[in-house]
This record gives sequence, structure tokens and C-alpha cells, in this order.
Amino acid sequence: QIDTTFNRLFEAHLVNKLGINECPGMAIAIIKDDEVIYETQFGTKGRYDNQAIDSSSVFRIGSVSKGFAGVLTGLLVSQGKIDLNDPLSTYIPELTLKAKSKDHILRVKHIMSHSSGLSEHSFSNLVDDNQSMATLIKQLNKLTPRDSTGKSYAYQNAAFGLIERVIQAATGMSYAQALEHFIFQPLQMRHSSATFEELSLEQNVCHGHKYCGRRAGFVQIPFRPHYYNVASAGGVNSNLSDMKKWLHAIMGHSKAVDARAFDIAFTPQVNTSNDDKYFNHWPGFVQCHYGLGWRIIKTTFGDYVYHGGLVNGFRSEIAYDRSKNLGIVVMFNSTCAYSNYIVPEFYELWHAYHQTAAATENI
Repeated sequence: QIDTTFNRLFEAHLVNKLGINECPGMAIAIIKDDEVIYETQFGTKGRYDNQAIDSSSVFRIGSVSKGFAGVLTGLLVSQGKIDLNDPLSTYIPELTLKAKSKDHILRVKHIMSHSSGLSEHSFSNLVDDNQSMATLIKQLNKLTPRDSTGKSYAYQNAAFGLIERVIQAATGMSYAQALEHFIFQPLQMRHSSATFEELSLEQNVCHGHKYCGRRAGFVQIPFRPHYYNVASAGGVNSNLSDMKKWLHAIMGHSKAVDARAFDIAFTPQVNTSNDDKYFNHWPGFVQCHYGLGWRIIKTTFGDYVYHGGLVNGFRSEIAYDRSKNLGIVVMFNSTCAYSNYIVPEFYELWHAYHQTAAATENI
């Protein structure tokens, strides 16, 4: 049941924070159990067009794309098409990169959990430069992992993108085609895609913005094709209407995608508690792991499946508290600072509100 009092409280909080941080625009939805209890959009698609964002406005979602790759991989694992322990060379013969382990075998699970042993963001500069997968593989072959494969965590984009070649070999489809066939079509996500060309064809699309100082504020920036070369790592485009369906699915309320896919993707693979990132400083933080394209965060307030994204002047956040069956998805068309805090602040506000309401009932 929708609590209009909480919604008013949360919306007042949102409006205040958006103003303080000068966020050009955003779209947000909250699901409790299997019901959308709050959704809205704020601001405009671009500084120069002054057109209001609506639920159909398309955003780039950056590394929130990794969650789609994780679930798609989990689905193919559940169907016996991929094994997480398979050597990558089984699917990518030209990949000669060795693991830093006793057997020297780099496996599917290692790239999906950022536990290859490579230094953080190895060759992300080549991703930014829109280099091809063939070039990325050629350069990765020159590396030797610094840390223990399967045990040490360091975030990757280029190496994560190798999952696309694995999926192509396992299905006979391109990564974008597989995503469409196994995820977007079953969930009826009609305006979600994973190519620059499809984004270019969208009529109702937001523009990214970056902060250019106090005088200029957030400035609209042009679209760039980078990260579509590793679409699994950062190339998905979507809108609020579709992302509500995705959040609904990851929370276990859709039969369109096999539930085993989510269980596999959400299984912790490597401990990331020592990573000095904002999500490891959430209130009541206990520990954090990485699964397949998803962070698994435990705090004293809840147990979360989570990921954030940043690309081309866009920020996005998605989280699901499994202990409360409470999910949130947010997309910003800027890199405003509030994007880093909206998820923990939402859950804090929810916890405080319901704790107060429970205490009042007991008086």
C-alpha cells in the first residue's frame, strides 16, 4: 500500500537535494514488494532544449549495464551453455592472458567479478578511445596479473567486456542481440538497447551534463560512442519505464527471466570490503562482495544488491534491499554529487520513518 505521507517526505528531500546540487534532471522509481510505490521525473532533458524529462526519456546507464551482463551470464549458466569455471580461452582462443594462480587459467568467473588479478581499470583508456574488442584483446595479452587471480579485486571495464565474446561463442548471437533476445524482449523493455546507433535513433533522449565550475554550472555535452565497444561494461541505454521492469525482475517479481539467473548473478565471488569507494561508506556498513556484475552489500540496516554507473555525463544507481524487498532505480543526466548519496539516503530515510511510525504505534 502506498504511504503518501512518506512519499511527500521523500519528495521534499529530493527537491531540496536536487536544488543544492544543481542537478539538471533525473528519473526515479521505488518498488516495495511487487508494487511501484513512487515514481517521478524532475528537470529537463538538456540545458539547451528545456524539454521536460518523462518516463520514456532515454538515458545512458553506464556501469549499471554490468548487471544485465551478470544476469545474462547467469541465465546461460543455468541453461548449461556456459560454466563459470570454464577457461576464457575455450571461447576466445586468441586470448593468451594467464591467471596468477597455480593453474594459470583465467576463467569466466574471474572477469565477471573483477578478480582477474589485473591492476584496476587496465586499458580503460582504450575503452574511452572507442578501440575495438580485437584491439583490447591484443593489448590484454601483453599484461601479467599483479595480484592473485580469484582472490584479489580490482575493477575492470576492458577485461569485463570479454564476456561479450564468451556469450557470442555460446549463443551464436552478438552481445546486443543476446541481450535483446534473453532479457529485453521477455521483459518487454522496448526502449532499451546496447548500441550507439540505437541511441542515435531515439527521439526522446536525455543529454549528459558535466560540471564546469561555479559560474557555468552543469553544461550539456555531446554524445560519444565510447563504452559501446564494451556494451556489457557500460553501453546500455534505457528509460524509467523499462528500468522499472528490470528492477521488478531482479527483485524476483517476474517469471519472464529464470529466477536461477538472478541467484547465480547475486552469489558473492570476491570480497571488496577494502575498496575505498563511496558505497563502502554507507551508514552501518558491514561488508561488501562482488558477484557477477553486481555488488552485494551488507549493512546493519539491510542487505543490498547494488550497482552504480557513470558515463558520458550520466549517472545511474540501482539497489534492492533483499531484507525488506524494497528497490530503487535512479537515472541522472548529469554527474551531480547527489547521485553518490541518493541510495543510502533513501534507505536511511525509509528506516527512520518506519522506525518512528512503529514507535508511535506502541505508545
